[in-house]
Amino acid sequence: MAEVPCEEDFSLRCTNDRKVTIAVTVLAVVLLLTVAIITLAARKHPPCSAPTLPSCLESGIGFGNKCFYFLEEEVDWEGSQHSCLSRQAHLATIDTREELHFLLRYGNFMEFWVGLWREGSGPWKWLNGSLFNALFDIQGNGHCAYTNSHRISSDRCSEM
Repeated sequence: MAEVPCEEDFSLRCTNDRKVTIAVTVLAVVLLLTVAIITLAARKHPPCSAPTLPSCLESGIGFGNKCFYFLEEEVDWEGSQHSCLSRQAHLATIDTREELHFLLRYGNFMEFWVGLWREGSGPWKWLNGSLFNALFDIQGNGHCAYTNSHRISSDRCSEM
């Protein structure tokens, strides 16, 4: 009996050979896809870094990217600044309305100096020399600013 090529013979054997070829091809594609997916999943992505928060010492309270220390010493504005400097800090600057509300909340029952001052009737300045941008009203006619109940007030720098 002569052997006839598969193209000309529609026998069961030729059909089975084609099924095996297709099955092996599908299996190879599935295997390659599985390896690709595992490789992509196994790649280590750098972890998201947590936002850098202030590292507040002792009794400091972190807010935003700053640490605030509410000292209960009763001293004048300059004495308060020296007290802050001894802690490698300075009197508070208020950059946002959120910081203002934070300070007023904590200073609700006490008065605390902030780093805002002026000479004579000149413009208000922060300790770093930058001009005050009128983010809030300052009550009074003094030369140094402090928290007072629900607002910022001013008085002579030698008393509050």
